[in-house]
Amino acid sequence: MSSEYEFKTDTTKILDIIINSLYQQKEVFLREVLSNASDALNKVRIRQLTNEEIFDEERELEIEIILDKEAKTITIRDYGIGMTKDEMVKNLGTIAQSGTEEFIKAIESGDETLIGQFGVGFYSTFLVADEVDVISKSAIPGEKAHKWSSTGQNSFSIEECDKDTRGTDIILYVKEDESEYLEDYRIKSLVSQYSNYIEFPIKMGEDTLNEQTALWRVSPSEVTDEQYKEFYNHLGQFGDYTTKIHVRVESPSLFYGLLYIPPTKNKMFNQQDSDWGIKLYNRKILIDDKNKDILPEYLRFVIGVVDAEDFELNVSREVVQSSRMQRQMKNYLHKKILSTLEDMAKDDGEKYLEFFREFGPFIKEGIASNDKFKDRLVELLRFHTTHEDGKDGSTTLAQYVERMKPDQEEIYYLSGFDLEALKKSPHLEYYEKEGYEVILLGEAIDSFLMMHLHDYNEKKFFLIDQDESVELDPPEEPKEGEEDEEPKKKERTGPIGKLMDRFADTLGGTIADVKTSDRLISAVARLVTPKGGMSSDLQRAMKIMETQSGSTMSLPMMGKVLQLNPEHEIIKDLNEKFEANADDEIIDLTIHQILDNARLADGDVPDFNKMSKRVEKIMALSLKK
Repeated sequence: MSSEYEFKTDTTKILDIIINSLYQQKEVFLREVLSNASDALNKVRIRQLTNEEIFDEERELEIEIILDKEAKTITIRDYGIGMTKDEMVKNLGTIAQSGTEEFIKAIESGDETLIGQFGVGFYSTFLVADEVDVISKSAIPGEKAHKWSSTGQNSFSIEECDKDTRGTDIILYVKEDESEYLEDYRIKSLVSQYSNYIEFPIKMGEDTLNEQTALWRVSPSEVTDEQYKEFYNHLGQFGDYTTKIHVRVESPSLFYGLLYIPPTKNKMFNQQDSDWGIKLYNRKILIDDKNKDILPEYLRFVIGVVDAEDFELNVSREVVQSSRMQRQMKNYLHKKILSTLEDMAKDDGEKYLEFFREFGPFIKEGIASNDKFKDRLVELLRFHTTHEDGKDGSTTLAQYVERMKPDQEEIYYLSGFDLEALKKSPHLEYYEKEGYEVILLGEAIDSFLMMHLHDYNEKKFFLIDQDESVELDPPEEPKEGEEDEEPKKKERTGPIGKLMDRFADTLGGTIADVKTSDRLISAVARLVTPKGGMSSDLQRAMKIMETQSGSTMSLPMMGKVLQLNPEHEIIKDLNEKFEANADDEIIDLTIHQILDNARLADGDVPDFNKMSKRVEKIMALSLKK
């Protein structure tokens, strides 16, 4: 005889929220039901361990999934603890054992952290089914089996029935538009994605669908290298990994982790792509396939899993709530990854250098993002330098400082967009001649890095494209009393003073000033940042942000001083030509070309169409003469 029951008013409202808006994806119904089945099997196992009397004692602890396309049903069967009639009313008739208005508000606001109540996960079945039957027989000897039925609306019924085995059958009558869940491949895929590491076999026919062993929960001493590699491949990676991090932390909260650092970055790891994250499990059940909160973003090249016993989740088991536990986990894993990299750098320099060549920009990003472990990250940096031992990119800041000349007070560096171009930069000439080592920074991230890296071991960083040279022919100082008069046009003295005035007149506002320099050896000219001007690092950072924003503007390198080498043959010949005939057409063409050549050497991009036409004109004039 069937007994009818009405859901409580609040329970009906909660049920409507759960079915229609709580879950982000319908497919999680299987995860929820399998999780409940696993819990039921665990309870039987505990009773077995305590030698309590159990009905159907010899039954295997396993879960079965049965698909019936003709009847359009999915049956999930477990041989667990089962339920009595009273337990059915309690567990399936009252959502999360609470009918209060406060619980409804908590669900609607997303603040509720109670999960694991049978009713909450169970009712996700109505995402794909328009009717559900639950047939259950308690493990308590002598208890009868009962059948619970509901359409998920206002009521449910319970009646006595026959069942030969202990445990629970959940039968879903699948909706017409959800028939995909009657396909074998779909169910196998969902088990693999969400429930692969449930510790009891999940069977469909003769096949066992889950691996059962959560490798990250096994003691590292019991895991073989081959198993580590197989799991790495299972995460979607190919070949071997650079290193692994296998942890079990018991205090203040119990959690496990198995993380890998791959040998190369996937194409997804560019700055614009957000498709990264750690697989996050709660008691071996996947709750987030790409969690971005458990590690800082700059460590997004790390892959793997983290599994906790008591994550604070919302009722849909899909969103990890911000918690002290999560912050502690993040802090622990962050430090553990850094210590792993530090050990690699100390014990196997070549292996670490291979890692840094691939993932160095991420380490630099960690510093540029004002990470709290900045001091440790700085020690992980490796640099290309002009020193013989630094040409392979292996130099640390400690090594650079150790090699500094006795009179050297600053760490010299040069940054740009291309390492090979930097090696040929005119800015290096003076420093190479004087025997000073210069750090070469040729990656886009370096401009952001140096905006956050100001000193090391009390040594300041100095960007050598700044105007610090001695000017060979400085302009005349104003005479006494002239400062009160109307400002006069700046006139330069020295052997090429008038030519420099011509440079200034011809180039106008495209440069801040024109000077001669003692820092040029073989180069004709170079562009430098004036004292107090916007640094090249900041200008390059602005260019990068402009590009990433999709702006069609083209920001030039602003406010540069053009320094000339008065000893260079081109400058000498140009000066002679200028003195002989200041109206010669080739003079201004050459001046513009000297500037564009300096811009190219500085990593700036001139107007190539205009420049090529100018070069053709210079060649034509040269050939005529």
